[in-house]
Amino acid sequence: MSSNLRKVIGGFLYGAISVVGVQAQSWEICINPNNNTPYSNPYLIGSVGNDLMLATMGFVGTVTYGGANGPCFDPAITANVRGRIGFAIGGQGSVQTNFDDNMVLTFGMPLSPGGAWSYATTNTVDPTTGVRTKTLFGANPLNLAFVGASDRYIYGETVNNNIRARCRIDVIGDASRIQWTLTNETAAAVPVGIWFGQWIEMFAGSADPATGAFFSGETFGDKLPYITVPGQKPVLTDRRLIRSQDPSNFPATASFNFGQTSPYGLKIENGPTPSTTNPSTGQSDASQASEIVFGNRLFLLNAFSGGDNNFPDVIIPDTFVGSAYIQKFPEQTVVAGGTRTIVHYFRSTWGESNYVLPYTAVVDAPKLVATEDNGSGQNTANGLFNNPFQFRVYIDNVGGYSNIDSGFILNDVKVKLTLPTGLNFVGFPTTTRNRQLTLSQVQSRQILSVDFPIEADGIEFGDLPYQVDITSTPGGTKQIKGIVQVAATPRYRLYDVGGSPTSNAITTPFIFTDSSWPVVLNLSSPADFQAFEWDPQLKGYVISTSAARGRGVFIVNNTGATLSNPLGGGPVTPPDTPPLPFDNSGRYPIQLKSGWNLIGNPYNYPITIGQITGVSASNPQTSRTWAQLVSQNIVNSFLSYWNAQTQSYKFLSKSSDKMLPNTAYWVFVNTTADLTISFPPVFEPGLPGSSRAADDWTQSATQWRLQLVARTNNAIDDQNYIGVTQDSDRANTLRMMEPPTSPTQEVALSIEGMVNSLPARLAQNLTEKQGKQEFKVFVQAKKEGEVNLTWPNLSTVPKNIRVRLVDVATNASRDMRGTSGYTFNATAGSTREFKVQVDVGGIGRALIGNVVVSRNGGRAGEGGSPSPFQINYTLSASASTTIRILGSNGKEVFTVTRGRADAAGENTATWNLKDNANRSVAPGTYRVEVTATTPEGDNVRRIVPVNLVR
Repeated sequence: MSSNLRKVIGGFLYGAISVVGVQAQSWEICINPNNNTPYSNPYLIGSVGNDLMLATMGFVGTVTYGGANGPCFDPAITANVRGRIGFAIGGQGSVQTNFDDNMVLTFGMPLSPGGAWSYATTNTVDPTTGVRTKTLFGANPLNLAFVGASDRYIYGETVNNNIRARCRIDVIGDASRIQWTLTNETAAAVPVGIWFGQWIEMFAGSADPATGAFFSGETFGDKLPYITVPGQKPVLTDRRLIRSQDPSNFPATASFNFGQTSPYGLKIENGPTPSTTNPSTGQSDASQASEIVFGNRLFLLNAFSGGDNNFPDVIIPDTFVGSAYIQKFPEQTVVAGGTRTIVHYFRSTWGESNYVLPYTAVVDAPKLVATEDNGSGQNTANGLFNNPFQFRVYIDNVGGYSNIDSGFILNDVKVKLTLPTGLNFVGFPTTTRNRQLTLSQVQSRQILSVDFPIEADGIEFGDLPYQVDITSTPGGTKQIKGIVQVAATPRYRLYDVGGSPTSNAITTPFIFTDSSWPVVLNLSSPADFQAFEWDPQLKGYVISTSAARGRGVFIVNNTGATLSNPLGGGPVTPPDTPPLPFDNSGRYPIQLKSGWNLIGNPYNYPITIGQITGVSASNPQTSRTWAQLVSQNIVNSFLSYWNAQTQSYKFLSKSSDKMLPNTAYWVFVNTTADLTISFPPVFEPGLPGSSRAADDWTQSATQWRLQLVARTNNAIDDQNYIGVTQDSDRANTLRMMEPPTSPTQEVALSIEGMVNSLPARLAQNLTEKQGKQEFKVFVQAKKEGEVNLTWPNLSTVPKNIRVRLVDVATNASRDMRGTSGYTFNATAGSTREFKVQVDVGGIGRALIGNVVVSRNGGRAGEGGSPSPFQINYTLSASASTTIRILGSNGKEVFTVTRGRADAAGENTATWNLKDNANRSVAPGTYRVEVTATTPEGDNVRRIVPVNLVR
């Protein structure tokens, strides 16, 4: 076949088009009704789709939009469609709404992706000059273009600048998977990459329930799309995100939503995600994008004109963003005749999916169940709108079993849904946590679904996790995990632990007509409860009389029962919950004092910590982000909250962590000046009424921490750490202050540290210093009784780290690798001091050197006590040592030490000539047994005989 021959197999000619679920809404509204030939002859496109997603590639031809007096354009524009790619939602869309059914996502769809509206360039770099050349995919004719008979895909192929570019677009589940196969047809190695950009101009078939809008886009839209990236505030201004400049914060995805209240649209994946990763191998076929740019379609993509373009790629910082983007895959060297493959995914904003072969599974569940109506007027139950709701799971038999000659039916497809407390199966007991539904068959290239009606109980709130497990024959298993975020309704919960007065740290996000605690809780004080708030100036608890947004309170439950009841006092949701149009500014300020402050989330939806901003009274000229407040040592990076069920503190350490509603949090201000923080509005997609990570810790040789746990029969303090990190800045950032004890807290462990040159009690004290060091540890006990200290993660600390615990009160020491815990008896209201000694040494077998047993003074004189035996021995390395006295028959008579932590070198112990019953032993021959155990579990033993003469 001639390379110039355009072969189109299965392409669609306008006028005889059979696109799956052709939209009633279409950008063909821009065709002038007086233009009888808006499409060239020939005009060919390829389209594939299912209920959830539609993709189109232009093969050949042009389309003309507008004309004199429009519509859309005046004068008319003629756009080339060759090589252009567009997306739309399928005929079904999300089961949660009819709004996104057949929604057009990119301009020109579903029939005319063209011009500068949605295109790709193949990029090469001259090895000598370093000059990049961008060539439009479609600048040259497609020498091969067709819609595949197998699977569900479109294929187009061309040659650009001696690079053969093959593009295959598969529609799988709710996604379009684009694969670029780039072959270097030159005689020399060439760096080759891909840029891909689109003009998002969404067109819905019905009005947005929240705003009444039909369009969302910068040019024809009634409104701009709501652009979100994980863990960050919505994108409001032109933005260029580059992976190499900030790898940890480069977004895994970016979403263009029709609006915040109607979060339906297009999600762009920037690399491997759980949806594309095989859990068995940990591998994904998705390529890593190096950059994503958000901006105005004119400056990113070029003018409306339908000519060939190659990305101006211009943004104007601090100007309102448009509705266009460019996704970039950097050039990589391809040898002569070699090939490079790039894969990227474009999907619905609502789906939780698994695209790994042999088939695709998609979960359709609401992202947010709200307490406010989103305008749809759907069902309301338990104080929540759109409740109950459908939980739908799709099975799309495309990929591994959809070849036209070797297709395979999926049989006996079992779909099991497991729900958390707070989400219940409609029509089943609330104790039912999982249900299974079965599809008897899913034919090759068929998509089917099962539905579970679900209801939120209005009691549990926040991120409620679910799990879907799928099995089929053939096909193996798939597992999809996700969350349904549920708003907090006007309720409270007070836990009871053991029938004793129980502390609960709470807040309330609602506004009351009567905010007094007895009215709000409908309880009597002090018989049923006591309320305490923290006074940061007095540095102590004071009586709390009323509820207030943003203020944390300890409620001591005296009822002897766990309570879960509606709030009294006329609670209403505050009006400042959603953001103002085109504004990410905080809407609820709270003033903090130096030291500890007990605060709460002022909204009934979770808030991301990293989105909090603040102004310090020491420098009020400018506001700072949360990251800046932490890096400038204005505020401690950790927030802590009280877990009422375990009666212990937990900590939030990452900027991506969320502050939940109804939960009080401790925050520590490091400076002497006041700090005013501002909570952001709620940016969560799906919020009605809207018109618009510190890294995870990893143990290593240069960074490790040891967990210390104090426990009594009824209480635990388990979030305490000592250890080493890479540098002083990180040590300061990771410093965790020990919060004030709760009103009923029985045991508290803390570590001494220095903050602003003053001693302070810490929950985590890390140092950048390597080598030998010592940490002071304090254990406070409110009641008399046994306290047990443990160090549960010691096995993860590098093996060459030696750790010893010393009880300052008794001078008893333990090799912490040789024993799992230490128990002592505490008196009421006492504080016990310990030392944790850390040293670094080689890992080796402990050898016992000379063992010398001597007796000063020999036998006892008349009326005197016999002199004890002194046992001196040397060790080649630190070890846990046990010394026993054995009789002539080898049976144990007395244990001198058991599991004592001994250092390398000379050590001493004493036998007082008693047995284990504290009776004097008879004269005779005895044996002294010395056993040394290394942290690795190696045992060495030496036995020395002694004669006892009285």
